[in-house]
Amino acid sequence: AGIAHEINNPLAGILIFADIFAKDQRLSEDQRKDALTIVHETNRCADIVKRLLDFSRTSIPNKRLKSLSTIMESTLALVMHHASVNDVEIVRHYGSNLPDIEVDPAQLEQVFINLLVNACHAMSMGGRMTVVMRADLAREHIITTFEDTGQGISEENLVRIFDPFFTTKNQDLDGVAGTGLGLSVSYGIIENHGGQITVQSVVGHGTVFTVELPIASLMRAEEGAGLQTDFMPA
Repeated sequence: AGIAHEINNPLAGILIFADIFAKDQRLSEDQRKDALTIVHETNRCADIVKRLLDFSRTSIPNKRLKSLSTIMESTLALVMHHASVNDVEIVRHYGSNLPDIEVDPAQLEQVFINLLVNACHAMSMGGRMTVVMRADLAREHIITTFEDTGQGISEENLVRIFDPFFTTKNQDLDGVAGTGLGLSVSYGIIENHGGQITVQSVVGHGTVFTVELPIASLMRAEEGAGLQTDFMPA
């Protein structure tokens, strides 16, 4: 975190002066294009530094009772563009009468976006993303699975998938750059919510991420008797 803060200061200076050069009409068009390249790459560095800070920061969730399916629907609305561009069909099944749970909606949305966008990138030639949300009353958890029909993850990479800075995205092959922090941050968020996130994958067949979150104790007594876990298409 300290290093990231120190890097931020010179980056800001580079960005300011590169932006000035890019707008300076005294420079040739080629020189202004070069300056814009500096602006673009500096912004990319700044984004990586921001991710580093997000990863290093111990973020205490601002929890409140919220419908997890509502958070999921809001997230899906944000990633529909990624899905359509990659010709990915999104199917969801939510259990009936799911109870509200104590979560930080913004942090959970961050986790869901990361999982959904990663899945879309893994299905660059099209596919299906299935989101299933159900209540496990015996374990007092809501379980959400994200199953894609993408290229899958090798066993060698699977054991490192939540490691900081590890990424399977290849800029040259996939056209997608990755810092390797998205899943690490997601892992920490779910852990801070008292839950867990796991992954299973078969190369050539797809990947399944599973997120388990505890049901709020306040709601267990109220909802437990009548709660059902039958699936219903959304």
